[in-house]
Amino acid sequence: MKVVLSELLQDRAALYVSGAMSPEEREGFGVLVEFDRELQEHVAVLQEAAALTLLPEAASPARATPPAELKLRILVAADAVAQEKEPESLVVTDPLGRIVWVNAAFTALCGYQLDELKGRKPGELLQGPETDPETVQRIRAAVRGRRSCREQLVNYHKDGSRYRAEVRISPFLDDEAQPVWFVARERRLSF
Repeated sequence: MKVVLSELLQDRAALYVSGAMSPEEREGFGVLVEFDRELQEHVAVLQEAAALTLLPEAASPARATPPAELKLRILVAADAVAQEKEPESLVVTDPLGRIVWVNAAFTALCGYQLDELKGRKPGELLQGPETDPETVQRIRAAVRGRRSCREQLVNYHKDGSRYRAEVRISPFLDDEAQPVWFVARERRLSF
């Protein structure tokens, strides 16, 4: 049985595809698109429709094919960027801050599988003796206030080893400004 996307998600998907979201909103919604297969499919359909509507020449394969030299340069540049950038660790939580989804990069970073994390708050597992309590309080205040935040803190891997990370958390709010999800991006920093 196929679940129909809520009107809220359909509206936000249209804003996402049209480019009408702020960079911060777009970043957070992009994680939700990765997290939800049905949302991915919906966004793909909207992107295809937008491309055909706004760029009718893109419908013609002859016009859409770049010269071979340009295509090769673009592919080489894209490959170089992809190799340089470590995949971002992504976490989606419910309105109460309990984990509902993580990507493979997050699992690699912290050592926990989704089934070990699901339903738990990230801090319960990732924070430890060297985690700064003031930083944790700033994060909690931002989440309670439904605001985005960016902080650096010490987290702990499942094996007990510590790592320093930059965490960016963004709320995904409904039309009444109530949280639907919180999206966190985590990037390892050197000590």
